[in-house]
Amino acid sequence: MNMKRLKLFTYYAIALSALTACSKDEGPSIDDYFLNYEIPEIPVTEDYQIGIFYNKNGDMKQTPNGDANFTRWEILTKLDAELNSKTNYNNLTPQVMPKSQQEGLLEVKGDDQSYRMIPMVQEHVDGCIEAGADFMILPELGVDLNQGPGTRLSKGDSLLVTMFLGRSGRGGNKLPMPHLGQPGRDFVDLKTMKIVVSINWNSIVDLQPKLSSSNCIEDVPGKSYNGVDYTRQQLLNNFFSEVGKCFFDDDAYYKVGGTRPMVYIKNKTGEMYAKNSKAMYDSIRRAVKEATGYDIYIVAESADVWCNQMRYQYFYMQGDVDAVASRNMYDQSEMTRSYMYPQMIDQNWKYNREVALPAFGNGMEYIPTIGPGWNKLVQDGRGAIGNTPIVERNPDTYRTMCNVAKMNAGPSRLIFIDSYNKYNFNSFIEPTVEDYGKGYGDTYLKITRQQFKKN
Repeated sequence: MNMKRLKLFTYYAIALSALTACSKDEGPSIDDYFLNYEIPEIPVTEDYQIGIFYNKNGDMKQTPNGDANFTRWEILTKLDAELNSKTNYNNLTPQVMPKSQQEGLLEVKGDDQSYRMIPMVQEHVDGCIEAGADFMILPELGVDLNQGPGTRLSKGDSLLVTMFLGRSGRGGNKLPMPHLGQPGRDFVDLKTMKIVVSINWNSIVDLQPKLSSSNCIEDVPGKSYNGVDYTRQQLLNNFFSEVGKCFFDDDAYYKVGGTRPMVYIKNKTGEMYAKNSKAMYDSIRRAVKEATGYDIYIVAESADVWCNQMRYQYFYMQGDVDAVASRNMYDQSEMTRSYMYPQMIDQNWKYNREVALPAFGNGMEYIPTIGPGWNKLVQDGRGAIGNTPIVERNPDTYRTMCNVAKMNAGPSRLIFIDSYNKYNFNSFIEPTVEDYGKGYGDTYLKITRQQFKKN
């Protein structure tokens, strides 16, 4: 009996020893998880250079594919009870009223005859100034290849730019002596604000035969005018040069470091196929320099929201652009990312900033882009539920994302905000009517200034 007890005691001792030998320090810990960290508050010791995207909102009066009962504007602004009379949105829509649109939605157009146009745009300019922005990135400017070999800018697009610069007023009318008019009513007064043109080169990319991996810009024909053949490269060079000749000399055009006019390439940055992208971009730079005397600062928008930028090495990466700007990182469909957006986005930006861009060894900067929220229900209707994570507006979340941006800003301290008035995704910092629906007043203007400016 004693022997049995001794054996039993020995077994217990061995089991206990095995259990106590496994210290918790030797096993996995949540402390080791690479996303387990808090985003710190980054103090502003020097002002950041803030650019805010500006939208036309031309499709807001249309009905989305996912809901034939309401327009996008109605999905943005109507209260849940009104929407539920026809479509159940489960209180997921924005339910806000932008202050500048209380009389009804007005699409931003440079040639609009509405008496509201100039005052509305002036209100938007003043809001960007209040937010501490340095420049507004205007809607895409295209080129009209039917009118010339890259030498004629699209009329409606260029009128919008001239309206912002105070060269034209209501209805696109020229104002040769704008000092005789009244700022805020007859023409826009940018005051301390500056502007940046965003380039839409789609008409050159899509000119038949369309550029592709088997149809590079060096090999495919361009277009003929009056018996003279122009290559695609010449069309590009003329386009960028024309933008420069029209706008770069204006004091209100934003220049990086005070000397280099910024251009933002908005569309199809991953579809400008070239055998030698460096030579292509260098040719654009030389043409602009010859035409204007300026060395341009080229910003290429990331061709994909979450991709490693090395994927685009044969496009803008080897093209030696000056900076790559992230798109709004909320514009994606992977639900699991949304659980830890600040850390996930920080890691993505950190990798691109520290690994992907330096791999090309040319001092290329990474420009973070943030927004106050995201709701694809406005753009796509109820069919978007479950397809894209909704980011509800929350001042604390926006502050956190401002700090993620500061953690990843480059030497020029450039950060972009998406946007001032991007209504179709509820991604805008424009003030709303505070006592209507989920209105927030001017909260996001104040946060933007507090986070990026010393005072």
